[in-house]
Amino acid sequence: MVEEEALTMDARTPEARRVLLVGGDPAVAAVVREYFHHVRGAEVEAVEYCDDALALLLRRPFDLALVLSLRAPWRTWPSLSVPALHMGSESAILFLKQMRALHNPVPIIVLSGWPSANLEEEALASGAFAVLPKPLKFADLDEVIRRADDRPVSVS
Repeated sequence: MVEEEALTMDARTPEARRVLLVGGDPAVAAVVREYFHHVRGAEVEAVEYCDDALALLLRRPFDLALVLSLRAPWRTWPSLSVPALHMGSESAILFLKQMRALHNPVPIIVLSGWPSANLEEEALASGAFAVLPKPLKFADLDEVIRRADDRPVSVS
């Protein structure tokens, strides 16, 4: 769910950026896509599955990734050869760990409809740059993006 608020042009960054949206409710994905594309001037790609996101991140660079749900689905759960559409909050946590294992420096913001200190702590420890609660407030997202832009980038 995205909280309605006015979208203004002051959030536009001077340079175009590439943003990857992963999983989540299609309606939320559409609103977030519109925000990044029309308000921030970004090129946006959206995928439904975490494994598709990992494949994209290996093929081309992104400046930012948003996991739109802690329950973002996988086509096939890593280490299992079976479809794994709904694996609970472990889904986003595993995606974050896989990203960290790739040493990809893209900041990842996770949206959570059920924020809890434990889940937030686990997401941050697994490689998330930030966890934002739903309904999403674009002012909060803008602040996190500013912090991500100011962070030193290192690939370890």
